[in-house]
Amino acid sequence: MTMTDNTCNGWRNAATWTVNLWFGDTWADMSHEGDIITAEYLRDMVEEDVYSLIGKDSTVAGFIWDMLDLNTVDWDGLRDHYAPAEAVA
Repeated sequence: MTMTDNTCNGWRNAATWTVNLWFGDTWADMSHEGDIITAEYLRDMVEEDVYSLIGKDSTVAGFIWDMLDLNTVDWDGLRDHYAPAEAVA
């Protein structure tokens, strides 16, 4: 049995890499400014931004949400990347 490597450019998977690609600069700025960054905050921010663009109650919105698959994003890994270790503890 062979194991499949699903990592993507140093991230756990493509979904995590994609979210970091589009939101990482903002989170890096927030981290440098001393903002408290939690996994829940990161996910909420992404969801709110997507909701503001596509809405919640349409066929297209459902399609896009299925394509995004935010449940596979490694939110803890993103938090660990942007939050200082002492803030995560």
